[in-house]
Amino acid sequence: MTMMVAAQETASASGLDWQTLLATVVYALLGFALLMLFAWVVNAVFRLDLRRELIEDQNTGLGLAIAGAAVAIAIIIAATIVG
Repeated sequence: MTMMVAAQETASASGLDWQTLLATVVYALLGFALLMLFAWVVNAVFRLDLRRELIEDQNTGLGLAIAGAAVAIAIIIAATIVG
């Protein structure tokens, strides 16, 4: 019984409750949706076929640009969750 109370106190002291977990899941899903939206916008604006460019033509520059955008979105989401 004492260990269970201690575990609950530790979880609440660290801010790990269901609301925090739910917010993290929502932000993760939002980030994924934004990444898919970004890929769609790149396809539409630059009239590219991302699959062909990345897989068949092995366009490294475009792959790095998309990876950079994914990292940037991840940093923004992480900062939103933490702060």
